[in-house]
Amino acid sequence: MKRTKTVFAFLLFAAAAGVSGAQSGTYEIGDTGPAGGIVFYDKGYVSDGWRYLEAAPASTEFMAEWGAFEEYLPAGTEESVGSGRRNTRLVVDWLNRTGEIGRAAQECAAMSVNGFSDWFLPSIGELDLMYENLKRKSLGSFGGNWYWSSSQNSMYYAWVQSFVSGGWDDGDRDVAVSVRAVRAF
Repeated sequence: MKRTKTVFAFLLFAAAAGVSGAQSGTYEIGDTGPAGGIVFYDKGYVSDGWRYLEAAPASTEFMAEWGAFEEYLPAGTEESVGSGRRNTRLVVDWLNRTGEIGRAAQECAAMSVNGFSDWFLPSIGELDLMYENLKRKSLGSFGGNWYWSSSQNSMYYAWVQSFVSGGWDDGDRDVAVSVRAVRAF
């Protein structure tokens, strides 16, 4: 009986602390995440409702334009790790107001993979981690040379990252480039 109470107490503590995922409650870079993608970042603690970033499965990769060419999103976007979800909301809201459809951020936000529908277009900081922690280690089956971020650079460009060299560049927002959605958990 005492063992049952101890296990139950641990489960209550884990639920209250926001621990989820693998049986140990933690994930390593390269592990399969809850949605079937690959974990590529662990910030080491839960804050703002998440600890890990998971890249969507390779089968979900697609090509799309960023959109809003010659438009500067009034609220702006950020480049930092942890800003991709907010960036995606800003971009999707802007694109919806301007009547554009089928753009990278919109498609990421509309994705549902293995019952998870909380996907977003990564910020350039998040995309860089995906490159460093997955692509450079031959994980994730990335098929594209360039990938969109949710971080705008100007009214004509958004940041793209080369998955060949690792460098960042200005991407013409009216050109179709590879997209790999991510989610935070």
